[in-house]
Amino acid sequence: MLRFSVLALLLLWVIWQLHSSPYIFHPASVDDVRRWVASYGNLGPLVYIALYAVRPLLFFPGIFLNLSAGILFGPMLGIVYLLCGGLSSALLCYALGSLGGGRKLLDRYGGCWGERLTNYLSGSGGFVKMLWLRTVPIFPYDPVSIIAGCCKMNLQLYAAATVLGMLPGAIAYNLLADAVSGGSGLYVSAAVVVIAFGLPLAWWAWGGEHKKLKE
Repeated sequence: MLRFSVLALLLLWVIWQLHSSPYIFHPASVDDVRRWVASYGNLGPLVYIALYAVRPLLFFPGIFLNLSAGILFGPMLGIVYLLCGGLSSALLCYALGSLGGGRKLLDRYGGCWGERLTNYLSGSGGFVKMLWLRTVPIFPYDPVSIIAGCCKMNLQLYAAATVLGMLPGAIAYNLLADAVSGGSGLYVSAAVVVIAFGLPLAWWAWGGEHKKLKE
């Protein structure tokens, strides 16, 4: 409990510093992200990945970063940088869950969904289950990452499933952002978005995987 209290206080202090400092970037739109990252020139990719990594502590929507990648770097490199940033963010949340008294906090405040996700990830087939949680667009990204850390899920499997599960969405976001910002194939990009998010959701609902989460 002492270690947990110290870590909790340290985390709260870091979050307070991030939100009170005038030197920390707090985007309110996709265009804010685009202008800020672009202002760093050749360092833009590293700045983008770093911003994505600390996003859970800054409490702004990840959609800003997902859509700005294609605008900033093009549809191909945008996918690569989005995956790097998303994985960095996922590893940070995993660390927050695995350090200190994360499991005790989850047991006390996680509620029924926290308990279901914990039981779901604690069983066998962790890679496939994490892949489902990353691909199906109904599960909040950061809480799933924290729960995986609390469950002490194998880090290599967790990272691999996270990247692979993010890939369809990364492709869809980057193609859509590129099309909206002046590229071609808006209708094709919109179709890719529907496929990337709709097919996993449909398979989750009708394929029976959702029943395992409720067990």
